[in-house]
Amino acid sequence: MEDVTGRRIAAALIDLGIVLVIVGLVGGIFGNETVADAPASARFGALDRILAICLVFGYYWIAEAAWAQTVGKRVMKIRVVRIDGSKPTAGATFVRTLLRAIDGLFFYLVGLITIFATGERRARLGDLAAKTKVVADDAPPPPPPSERRDRPGDDDILAQVLR
Repeated sequence: MEDVTGRRIAAALIDLGIVLVIVGLVGGIFGNETVADAPASARFGALDRILAICLVFGYYWIAEAAWAQTVGKRVMKIRVVRIDGSKPTAGATFVRTLLRAIDGLFFYLVGLITIFATGERRARLGDLAAKTKVVADDAPPPPPPSERRDRPGDDDILAQVLR
């Protein structure tokens, strides 16, 4: 499995730029006009903050649930998959996104430490909890599920009889 840590960091920086634009727009459109000289984020009231958090959360969750990629991941040609290589469920991407708040503590230091502490898997807390991983976009799809046999087939029975 190809290590995509560098591309993951670059994708996170691209997504951070998008998040800053979202927060800036919320502050510029809905912010308190009485402190017009202050930066957009300083003009937030309680409802503005809730709206910004919901929009940022929605950006990550909806993008990864729909396409398994945020804009940053798409640019860097990486995607989120379940451990078995299949597309993540909306529930898995919800958990992944929810734990992004913990991974993002101290300028993503918690997430970065977790990525390096998990060895070759390179997973952050959100990946561990959601049972997902980030792979190169050109990674091969998962192998088809093996045929499950609850009972032996005719050839197996014949082989046992002839022994």
